[in-house]
Amino acid sequence: MGSLNPVPTPELTRLPCDAPYQEIEDALLRDGGLIVQNLLSASHISRMMRVLNKYHPPEHDFEYETPGTFFPRETKVLWSLAGRDPCCGHDVCFHPLLARLRSELLHMHITRPNNSGTQDMQSTTADIPPRLSVSVAFDMRPGARQQPLHRDEDVWGTTHERKWRREDIRQIGVLIAGTKSVKENGATLVIPGSHKWDDTRLPSVGEAVYAEMEPGDALIFLSSTRHAGGANVVQDLNSDLARRVMFSYFFAKGYLRQEENMLVSIPREVVLKMSKDMQALIGYEASSSHCGFVEFKSPMELGLETLFTKSSEEFLNPMRLEKTVAGIQV
Repeated sequence: MGSLNPVPTPELTRLPCDAPYQEIEDALLRDGGLIVQNLLSASHISRMMRVLNKYHPPEHDFEYETPGTFFPRETKVLWSLAGRDPCCGHDVCFHPLLARLRSELLHMHITRPNNSGTQDMQSTTADIPPRLSVSVAFDMRPGARQQPLHRDEDVWGTTHERKWRREDIRQIGVLIAGTKSVKENGATLVIPGSHKWDDTRLPSVGEAVYAEMEPGDALIFLSSTRHAGGANVVQDLNSDLARRVMFSYFFAKGYLRQEENMLVSIPREVVLKMSKDMQALIGYEASSSHCGFVEFKSPMELGLETLFTKSSEEFLNPMRLEKTVAGIQV
């Protein structure tokens, strides 16, 4: 394993998706981000673009109201991307490289001494798997302004007061190019090495590099890395560069609240059609430390279909609660 404190590269490292895993991880930890080339095939990207086009037509004049003020008005946003189609959900999230990154950098194995009431102290180990925190397609059209340089983990109110450590990794972002992404149409700006900065170190655009990518390439970066969506200054609406699409996935440690509330945003009928591992990834499985339980059990153990059909009458029945507490099967 490489050193955690080498000098960051002045440009983003580019590696093929079949590069040795350790090379990819080392670049990510050193620079805070890298570009993985050909993460997804051209045919896979075509399927994802067909899904997106059902919601966002390629034409630039369709009616759309951008939510909030953080995203430019010209940027069309499709939330809950992972629930729209398996090609945008399971088939991306369980790509071998992304699954390995989650396992190595986000999956928590916590061992704590536990006084069980005996004379001996016993150790207990809990697994806290990562969750999909956000899945979204960014569809940037001409005129979109540049975002401010920011850290994604600001949503959790994090502070950066000590020397950066591997265990400080909270989230991994994956921006997959659905179209060619260049400086002119708003390629993401990234400041290599900024994931190790403290909060007094202010960023400047002059320190950033553009994550230019071909369709299927992916920018993979840490949530403490300063970055920003660039400005789309393409003026020819008929140009192939007029539209910049990023299929975006953000995987976070399981103790952090998901930024997108997928337990509400993705309809239950859609959830029930998902694979079990996808249901777990979006938050329907409790960790062995009991985060996310229902009646002190994992929702998936109780059965999502059973939970989804529970009536208010059943929920408010005190006799049922007494039986549940007593351990009697209802």
